[in-house]
Amino acid sequence: MIVDGEPEILQTLKTFLTDDEYDFVVVKNSREGLEFLEEKNEENVDLILVNTPIPGTETTGFFSMKPHSTEQTADTEAFLQKPFTREQLLEFIKKGI
Repeated sequence: MIVDGEPEILQTLKTFLTDDEYDFVVVKNSREGLEFLEEKNEENVDLILVNTPIPGTETTGFFSMKPHSTEQTADTEAFLQKPFTREQLLEFIKKGI
């Protein structure tokens, strides 16, 4: 699942991921994300990418988290700074899953 309110970013992500082996859903905000998780059961979602400010910087990026994990860390490995390439995104997803 990808949570981002920027339509251009969502379109870019759809383009980056459509031809790969990943099934994904994009939502505009956390409310939509929570509704999706309640409806589809969070056990069916392997990874959530949330657009957020990156701590200690003035930039934004995606924070990755596993919805059914009890351990969440906010180290630099959990963030993908914008802008990013398709290859960087795919590598970030592989690490997160």
